[in-house]
Amino acid sequence: MPRAAARLTVVVLAAGLAAGSAQAQTVIGVEDAPPDLRPARDEAVFAPVSGLPRAEVRAPVTRLAPSPPARQAAPRRAPEGDPYAPLGIRLGAFTLRPSITQSAGWDTNPERVETGAEGRALSRTQGDLTLESDWSRHALTGSVSGVYDAYRGGDLEPRFSGAADLGLRLDIRESTALSLRATAATATERVGSPEVPSDLAEGPQTSTYGAEAALAMGFGRLETTLRGAIARSVNADGVRADGSRVDRSDDDFTETRAALRLGYAVSPRLTPFVEAEIDQRRYEGAGARRDSVGTTARVGAEIELTRLLAGEVSAGWQERDYESPARGDATGAVAQARLVWTPTPLTTVTLAGESRLAETSVAGATAAEARRASVAIAHRLRRSLVLDASLSWAGTDYEGVSLSEELIAAAAGLEWRLDRGLAVTARYSHERLESTRPGGDHVADVALVGVRLTR
Repeated sequence: MPRAAARLTVVVLAAGLAAGSAQAQTVIGVEDAPPDLRPARDEAVFAPVSGLPRAEVRAPVTRLAPSPPARQAAPRRAPEGDPYAPLGIRLGAFTLRPSITQSAGWDTNPERVETGAEGRALSRTQGDLTLESDWSRHALTGSVSGVYDAYRGGDLEPRFSGAADLGLRLDIRESTALSLRATAATATERVGSPEVPSDLAEGPQTSTYGAEAALAMGFGRLETTLRGAIARSVNADGVRADGSRVDRSDDDFTETRAALRLGYAVSPRLTPFVEAEIDQRRYEGAGARRDSVGTTARVGAEIELTRLLAGEVSAGWQERDYESPARGDATGAVAQARLVWTPTPLTTVTLAGESRLAETSVAGATAAEARRASVAIAHRLRRSLVLDASLSWAGTDYEGVSLSEELIAAAAGLEWRLDRGLAVTARYSHERLESTRPGGDHVADVALVGVRLTR
């Protein structure tokens, strides 16, 4: 890991739906989201121009398993007596919660370049919609979020990113649940990323579509989960400065996954588990030389040490066998952790981390070893005033070539709620990318002030 020894990190997954793989891999939902390094809620759910190296931009299905029915959280409702909590729109047995945030501010380096950066005025429009059922059994949840960034001055094209998720949980019996989920996500690649051609005028779009199913069964203290998923990653053509197009279809791929998890509830607050997973990735056209089969073994635990600290940690080993002998195989340690600490009813601290082998299109590289860590704090200073801050670090080493990147990001924001439907927001974020690739470094600061309308 060049240039930076140990650096603590952070960014939240406060809104959910994230993304991440050298090429996007699959998509996750709000409740099952693994550790993520996305910006806080006032930032784009998928940062329109992610500062992360492409190997860090992920849209995955890592954990599909639903908790057994007895562990399912109750539907989210406005806290009783809270005069600032949105009530949502009631439609029969469903509740819709829409919101739209319009912000304006300044981006010191919208193109994320090392030298010659020209600041631009930034207009950001973010829309969010969540859906949840209020059934006595089973549950249907969904969410949609989109961000549209427009820069004033210069010839920068507007950028869009977004995600959608729809999940259905069927409580078959007291200790058995079937979860089904469909997901979609799109994000703009960073110009200058080693994963895209170096001569593109604008960052190209990458989209991912996925479907997944998980069957969780309990037999006394033994918990068994069988899950499967399929996801499709599609890369839009790139456009050069002269208007010519770059075909990126060779980077399109389809991934299928199957996994089995066995857990044993030592106590209601501790469930160690072992998990085995196999996946297959199939590329198109000339990209077929990157086809591979991966196997992963993990050990970990779901924990709830107290009612104030809960989450999941796991670690294991992954092997990836490429069909092309010239590409070689990749092996490495994998790990994942997400802990949520609630020291007071007004404060939430989220710790997250991940290490994995990601796909990459960098010439000569077998795989990208991606590591991430983050911490985020949200504090309700008053009923009407919410403060948050986050810090994150992400590092990517490309195996087989002398290329590595590190990103440090920090953000702070506030939300001042005037009533249930109106809030004033403000956010400042700083990111610094260091790369061994010549001209790959950048520093950027973004400041935004906006208004949020909710229902």
